[in-house]
Amino acid sequence: MNSSEKIKSGIQKLKAVCVNPGYFFRSLFSKERGKQFIKNHLFNPDQSAQLKALSIGFGVFMGIVPIWGFQLIVAFSLAILLKLNKALVLLAAHISFAPLIPVVIFLSYKAGGYWMGEKNTDIPFSGNISLKSISLHLEQYLYGSISLAIVAGVTASLITLALLKLMGKKTAIAA
Repeated sequence: MNSSEKIKSGIQKLKAVCVNPGYFFRSLFSKERGKQFIKNHLFNPDQSAQLKALSIGFGVFMGIVPIWGFQLIVAFSLAILLKLNKALVLLAAHISFAPLIPVVIFLSYKAGGYWMGEKNTDIPFSGNISLKSISLHLEQYLYGSISLAIVAGVTASLITLALLKLMGKKTAIAA
């Protein structure tokens, strides 16, 4: 396909989207497109299992690191610099989606207690949450969130690597 044919094809697709925007969104989130995404990125034979596992582990790490609002931008930028699988990094970085945020914050705070030693405090579950109470507990949360991010990232990498190696052996046996 030469460049003029590619341009014509692109214009036709753009016209189809403008005329029927519902088609665009249905095709964007279709089951076939999801299967193709998984096949191209997770089961891509051009990438090693180690690279995929590192990508997922790094994504989990970036999803927990306390840079709320900038996690995906930083994760994507660093994935480019580190030559990781960008799609897997972004997919794994979504570990901090809404239902899991309280769990991540709680576990981060508890993990930070380990580093605080005698200054370890429990979370006050009273209605008197103020900026002062948050600032008193921020150090413990930051230590814990970085610790939790490292542990969760390494764990996700190891589990992913083990699963990919296991799946590779099963497909080799089946062939």
